[in-house]
Amino acid sequence: MKNIILLTTFILSACFANAQHGSFDKRLLSKFSETELKEMQLKNPDTYAYWNFYTANAYQITDLPSEKSNAHEIKGTIKLSDINSVNIFDLHFTPSVKDYQYYRIEGSNKLLVIISEEQIKDRYKKSVK
Repeated sequence: MKNIILLTTFILSACFANAQHGSFDKRLLSKFSETELKEMQLKNPDTYAYWNFYTANAYQITDLPSEKSNAHEIKGTIKLSDINSVNIFDLHFTPSVKDYQYYRIEGSNKLLVIISEEQIKDRYKKSVK
């Protein structure tokens, strides 16, 4: 009976570990290969966790205030097919160290805000505490 319980526990643990190993934000495939992501999960889980956080938190979508519609801070206009599934890597924007970057989203009164690198790292540190 003990052997069956141990075997069952081992199999369940192995299945759970394998399921955790294979799951990642698919947007990361725009920057890394699947092999790189699997290797990163195993060899450098902190870096892997950061990139997952970055993928979801390096930007935000906000309403464009009418008084800011022609503001000089807006760097340009971009076209997004779906504002609910933005892939920061496909946009090829790099966060600046300290400054936020603002882009008007074509066909809407929304802004895509690229968060500064400093803020992304600060938010990440707070999220892992």
